[in-house]
Formats: sequence, structure tokens, C-alpha cells
Amino acid sequence: MGGCQGCSFKGMSTAVSDTFVGVRFRDETNLTLCATGERIYARGEKVIVELESGPAFGHVEQSPMAIFKPCQKSGARPILRPADDADRAAYDHQVATQAAAKLFAQERVRNLGLDMKISLVEFSLNSKKATFYFTAEGRVDFRQLVRDLSTRFSARVKMVQVGARDESGLVGGIGVCGLTLCCSTWLKDFRPISIQMAKRQNLSLNPSKISGQCGRLLCCLAYEDDQYRTKNPDNRPAPSQPASN
Repeated sequence: MGGCQGCSFKGMSTAVSDTFVGVRFRDETNLTLCATGERIYARGEKVIVELESGPAFGHVEQSPMAIFKPCQKSGARPILRPADDADRAAYDHQVATQAAAKLFAQERVRNLGLDMKISLVEFSLNSKKATFYFTAEGRVDFRQLVRDLSTRFSARVKMVQVGARDESGLVGGIGVCGLTLCCSTWLKDFRPISIQMAKRQNLSLNPSKISGQCGRLLCCLAYEDDQYRTKNPDNRPAPSQPASN
């Protein structure tokens, strides 16, 4: 995995600071680093955060939050304000609308005979913008679907096609290791995974053993691959371990 190669933020303090907290949105497993400005937010406090897609409702999960990379500070999302009763009502409406929109979209996909799968639906807090994430094997003519969705929910609709690995990161879940999926927490850059990685580690080549929720080879096969390459430069299979009594 590629590490930090240095940047203009070198030397900046990584100490824990009251001006940064971890905020959770929806049921996401990962926390978003947020800048509080001059205000101190307590754990569990509901807040409105400015994201790239617009204001979003979340709650403070970690306060304060340690910064392990100085450059993270520049990417922290600003907290606009504490959430009030109107924001909570808007969020409840947003959640209900997203659930209804996913069901409606799935129904229209079937009726229109489109070869696609709706993975996730996200509405803005004011329900004026909607993003529908979907998977498909090829190109899909979803123009009629967009018109139907826009009419039904009075929102500006955006369709985003994602791959199987990206879908797992969006939806989340538990991996074969029993832990939350790496792609839904911290892993954002997918590197190519090959069956040779499993062979070098003397793992079972049974697809059910070395495949993730996305149906692709496990991303974690790459985590120690460099070490196995160093120990076995000729790519010979590792010797089998004797069974213990």
C-alpha cells in the first residue's frame, strides 16, 4: 500500500485538539473529521456539517479526535451549527424519503426492464437533490427512470454507476474476518488483487474463502504481499504447515 510521501504540511502538529471531532452520518461505520471552529461539541451532540454534497445531519461520535496526518486538517469538513428541531425533522423526512425512493426506483427498474441494480439512495437534507448509486454490467439508458424519479420526488436526480467493490464500501457490512469492511471504513484506494497473492500466502483457492462481500478477491490479500514476495522471490508456493495434534 502506498504511504504518505511528504507534503507542504510537514512539521505541523498532530496533537489532539478540541477543534476537531469525529462525526458519523447515517449508519456509516467510518467517522468524518470535522472542524468545530471556536465551539466545543460534546459526544452525542447533533450537528449540521458542510459536505461536498451540501449540508448534512450527523452526530458527534468522538470529541476531541486525534489527527494522525497533518494534511487531514486541511480536509476537515466544517461544522456549520448545532442541529435544532427543524434540522431533526428534516433529517427524519430525509431518511423516510430515501427508503421510499429506493423502493420506487427498484420497482421502476423492473417495469422498464433495465439491467441495473439500485445500491444506495442519498437525498440532500432539504430533499431537493438526490443521488442514486447503481451497479450494471454495461451502459444503461436510464433517461426515463430519471424523469420518473424527478417527477415523483420533485428533486434533481443524479445517477452514479459504481463497481462491485465501491458498492460494498457504500453499503458496508462485516468481512470474513468478523470486522467491519475495510472499504467502508478506511480503505479508499483499491489496488489490483490477483490470485497469485493467495498462492504466495499458501491460502485455499476456494473462491468462497478468498472473496469478499463484493464477490471480488479480498483486498487484504495485498496487505502482506510485499513481505511474501521478499521471502519467496521465485513465487514458489509456501510449504504446507504440519497439522497440530
